[in-house]
Amino acid sequence: MRSRLHVAAQRGFTIVELLIATAVFSTVLIVVTTGILQFSSVYYKGVTETNVQNTARAIMDTIAQSIQFGGGAVSGTGASTPGGSFDVCVGTVQYSYRLGYQLVDSGATGNQTYHSLLVQTVAGCSAPTGGQDMTSSGALSGRELLVPHMRLSNLVVTNVTGDLYKIQVRVVFGDDDLLDNPTAADASCKGNAGRQFCAVSDLSTVVIKRVK
Repeated sequence: MRSRLHVAAQRGFTIVELLIATAVFSTVLIVVTTGILQFSSVYYKGVTETNVQNTARAIMDTIAQSIQFGGGAVSGTGASTPGGSFDVCVGTVQYSYRLGYQLVDSGATGNQTYHSLLVQTVAGCSAPTGGQDMTSSGALSGRELLVPHMRLSNLVVTNVTGDLYKIQVRVVFGDDDLLDNPTAADASCKGNAGRQFCAVSDLSTVVIKRVK
């Protein structure tokens, strides 16, 4: 009797028990992995949206301050043709830009560009004929206001009345395959896999020119 009890005490798990344990462990692992992936997706989506919003707001603030306190005439009210080279002048501050094309550091192909939105001081600035050629692959003057993988979908500065101006800025982050109408002014994110790597910020404001 003692021998039988000793043998039973030393007996290991059965195949069925091992299969059940493996199934339970696999289920827990799948649940944990899914949770981590969802958390990562939400995190990266938040980071992407924050970066795009900060960039769009910085562009808006820079142009608004130029109009409010820079002095001089405002010329060049913007354009909506994708891929073209345009500019807006506020006094001696020139904003040269290219719409709808994604900014990249190197190897630009298709709807990509080496220059997106450059700001510089130019004596006698006059728009829309005096801007830089933003379609060029060579070095241009000024400070780039966007970061790689972003694109300027819309930039319009219009005179509402008198010294009142309306500024519209739309910045989009993401590759063409993540966007609907990627080069258009209404470019938007698709609701599919990879949406955490796509974001849109569309801002508008009205400012009054305080210095002439």
